[in-house]
This record gives sequence, structure tokens and C-alpha cells, in this order.
Amino acid sequence: MMRTQKMEFPTRQVFCVFPTQPADLSQALSELHLNESYPVIVLIGGEIDAPQADATRQAVQTIARIAHDMSALIICGGTDMGIMAEIGQIHSKRGYTFPLVGIAPEELVTWKDGPASTKKLWWGKQRWQLEPHYTHFILVPGSKFGDESPWILATAGLLSKDHRAVTVLINGGEVSRKDIDLSLKDGRPVIALSRTGRLADELSRDPARNKLISIAPANADQRILDLIQAALSTNGTRLPAQ
Repeated sequence: MMRTQKMEFPTRQVFCVFPTQPADLSQALSELHLNESYPVIVLIGGEIDAPQADATRQAVQTIARIAHDMSALIICGGTDMGIMAEIGQIHSKRGYTFPLVGIAPEELVTWKDGPASTKKLWWGKQRWQLEPHYTHFILVPGSKFGDESPWILATAGLLSKDHRAVTVLINGGEVSRKDIDLSLKDGRPVIALSRTGRLADELSRDPARNKLISIAPANADQRILDLIQAALSTNGTRLPAQ
């Protein structure tokens, strides 16, 4: 049976659902009162590498502002690290009200008065804290990062039913590569923000990359805006050519 829980954070209570199978997702979103259809931005990536920190933070700010202006919804990893933490902090500091949904494997995360067991952790002695400024959480079965990837894809599809969804990559590693592969198989465009390191920069240098992948420098605010608007347009507009 699917659980629903209120999580206590220092300044707010946040609803969280624990679906056990993909068929639970519709009910889960209803429990979270996410019953509308939204333009959806799936924000994926990893740590903020020091040499690219300024450009990366600028890009996250740009994406948050676009989501606010377009009345979009953002799905991200929800943990208190890297770009996942950055988008939560910006959401709070700017007073944005767009839904910010964190999706993560249940066995890897915790929160105030949350689970502490580490018997399934392969990397160390503690779970990742959830970032306290997200508006909703969906914690899914799984004991390693990447187990949430199919759930992110399915959730984005349900939430964008009358709109469209786009995947935006900042930095990123092997989990992000899995997210991108699932997006492309679903026909969803991907925007990789170069000058943020690792996978995003690798894709920007690959002349044979999938045609659904577009590139924008992390500090090119207008280019990012144009690409996201084109990807989320419902009038058939194609992504601008490279």
C-alpha cells in the first residue's frame, strides 16, 4: 500500500509519497495535489565543479526564472547536494512558487526524524539529506542512484499531459547519461549546458550526438531561454538549429 507522509523541515511541512510500483504514480500525484497539467523541466546533473561554479549557478538561476515565468514545474533529484541543492535554495531565496518536485530512491535519503539505517548503502555511513526547500517529494523503491530514472520519466509524462517536457543537463555523470537515454527513447528533447563540466561538456564536443540534443553555454541566458521555450512550445516549433 502506498504511504503518504508530511515531512517536517525548519520552515515548512512538505508532503511526500512513497509509490511502490509505477501504477501508483497517478494516485501519488493526486495525493500531492498535483492534479493540473504543467510544462515540465526535468533538471538533471550532479555536483557543482569549482572551476565552473559561477556559470553553473547562473544557469540554475536562469532555469528557475524561466520556470517561474512559464508557470512550469521542475523535477530534480531532491537531495541536498550539487545542482539539486542549488535549485531548492534559489526557489526559496527568490520566493518562487512553481512546484519543485524531488524524486529519489527511498533507501538512500533521509530527513529530520527520518530513517538512519545504512545497511544498503555502498558509499559510506550516512544517507543523503533531502533539500528542505522543495515543495513535494516522491521517494521510490531503489538502493542506488539511477533507480529513480524511470520514475522521473513517467512522472514528467503524467504531469505534462497537456503540455510538453524537456530535460536539461548540467554537469552530470553516468546517472545523467541514463536519464538522457530514457528521454531520447521517449522522444523528449534534451538541452545540455556546456561549461558546467563532465557529461554536459562531453556532449557539447560530440559532433555525432543525437539530433534531439541541443547545446547552450551555461552563461548564455537568452540561448537557454530560447531553447526551453521552443522545447515546451505546443505549436510544433522545433528546437533552434545548432
